[in-house]
Amino acid sequence: MDEPNATHPGSPNPWVPMAFVQDLDDGPHRVTVDERSFALFRADGRWQALLDRCPHRAARLSDGVLHDGRLECLYHGWQFGHGGTCLHIPQLLAEQSIPARAHVSAYPVREAQGIVWLRPDAAEAVDDGAAAADDDVAPPLVDALDDEATRSIDFMIDLPYEQSFLIENVIDIAHIHVAHHGVRGGGHRDLAAPLEFEVSERRPEGFSASFRSVGLALDDAGGAALRGARVAFVAPNLVHYESLYEDPTLRSGLALYSAPRGRDRCRLLYRAYNNFPRLRDRLRPRWLEHWTQCTILEQDMDVVQGQVDEMLRAGRPPRELWLPLKSSDALVIAYRRWLDEHGLGAAQIGFDRLQPAAAARPPTVPFDRLSMHTEICTSCTRAHRRLLAARAPLSFAAFTLLAVAAAGGGVPAAATALAVAAGRIGIDRLERRFRGRGT
Repeated sequence: MDEPNATHPGSPNPWVPMAFVQDLDDGPHRVTVDERSFALFRADGRWQALLDRCPHRAARLSDGVLHDGRLECLYHGWQFGHGGTCLHIPQLLAEQSIPARAHVSAYPVREAQGIVWLRPDAAEAVDDGAAAADDDVAPPLVDALDDEATRSIDFMIDLPYEQSFLIENVIDIAHIHVAHHGVRGGGHRDLAAPLEFEVSERRPEGFSASFRSVGLALDDAGGAALRGARVAFVAPNLVHYESLYEDPTLRSGLALYSAPRGRDRCRLLYRAYNNFPRLRDRLRPRWLEHWTQCTILEQDMDVVQGQVDEMLRAGRPPRELWLPLKSSDALVIAYRRWLDEHGLGAAQIGFDRLQPAAAARPPTVPFDRLSMHTEICTSCTRAHRRLLAARAPLSFAAFTLLAVAAAGGGVPAAATALAVAAGRIGIDRLERRFRGRGT
């Protein structure tokens, strides 16, 4: 089990996950961390991140284009190279040199375990891109994912609430069997039971715990015998679950990364992994797996948004509002107390304290699966576009066959037209799963 930030104990890990590599093209992409925007792109096989503001007239560089490894501002064509160096200004007179202020701040970027990571806390020197940040600090990786036999299901979604509420939600084991009853990958209401936790000391770099359901047999969904389960919070953005099997060769877990995008926005990078994938798991397309994850997150979202609204409306910390149970909420309390002790930001809520700025929250944002997941997922985007492309030909075919039937084509033409029309309706229903809540 990964211990919290063992490489540099005593501080939260500074790397923030941006996205899965498979969901990114070369860019540029606009990414945000705590309301700060960066232009993320890949040139000459290397990821780079620049402050998303052209020094000329403050246009967003992420709206620009890539030319020969340079990021060109879409407004006036200023071009920036590695490390944020301004290399070309079309409007500059021949005898003029590029001003020093024309360079843009660059930030360390690293690709590891299929994720692109950004360090927003440390600007690089404007030269060849040598990082000013401590390069010895590694992102919070999961060792099991380096095993070639391990398969993972990767899923990414943007959520309309602040990061700490997402972490509280995913570290709350007790809600799974109730909130996600009957959902594939969720739980069953009859399995809701008291939980027993052994929580480690809270440190700046996080905490860990072992847990079990009191009175229930230990086995996973596939019948493999378990000897326990553990979870680690690797501050500030990873919740890592690990199942411990009687067979030491078996391995499975969840790596749940979060990224703070703003005061009412965050991103979840969900990774379920194991080294014993079933045949159906190997064959199921990625976009079909994502429907299940969207359903689960949407179920949580209704609850979490209501929780956020009520807590901020009351303007009181959880200690005064909640009635927590030791056999249910130990990890949630440990996390909120960690925020009190080590990580309480301007818009966050600890267990004992509520920051005044947290109460000034924008109105609840309606959930839109298309923008929050489909459009940032390459697998779902491709599948969605294929469905859209298939609708028009099917509609034309159905109309044509009905016309043929009406003109005397008989029962075969009418039956074929009805079958095609049913296919068109089926495509509409599938397409809605990419846009909104599916059933």
